[in-house]
Amino acid sequence: MIKSFIIVSFLIICICANNAYGQTKVNWSKSDRQFLIDNLERTKSEIFKETRNLSLAQWSFREDSTTWSIGQVLEHLGLYERIFAQEADIMLSAKPNLLLDSLSLPDSSYINWMHDPSPHKAEWNAEPLGLMNGYDNLTFFLYGRNHIIDFIKNTSFDLRAHYTFRWGKEQRRSIHALMIVHFAHTDRHLKQIKRIKQAMSFPK
Repeated sequence: MIKSFIIVSFLIICICANNAYGQTKVNWSKSDRQFLIDNLERTKSEIFKETRNLSLAQWSFREDSTTWSIGQVLEHLGLYERIFAQEADIMLSAKPNLLLDSLSLPDSSYINWMHDPSPHKAEWNAEPLGLMNGYDNLTFFLYGRNHIIDFIKNTSFDLRAHYTFRWGKEQRRSIHALMIVHFAHTDRHLKQIKRIKQAMSFPK
């Protein structure tokens, strides 16, 4: 009787452990996947629409020495395609752990960040050098974005069970949330591109 109780207890512990690590329950839904695909595609299309017909002078235009050109904005975005893809790849090699959700912020906080008017300073590894010419910056961005969209469309990982490291109030971030930040970041820079194009001295 005692032996049977021990065996049953052991099985219950194993099942609970499996659930905790997301191995038996998938929390990343079809609607989650489609939400990311729709917004990554949307922001890609809007970037393409805003920049595809620019002249070299328009790509290179800067209002002053403290601002970026549209070419630099696209280079910056293209760098983040690679930074976030690598971050996701590294963290997907770790075991899933749903308990880390308690250390994360809700999805809404990342979507609201899209509308935050305060300026942000790029990390050194995402600062554009401005060494590419015109349309090459768009090609650079599109190559990375298409890679991420393809990943989101085809991955079998539970992107709500794998987490990246953060600091401060937000200690962890799911890969799903990372991709929300990714398209929200593109939306922020879309606004920047439109502001550059509306400058009085923007080349015609």
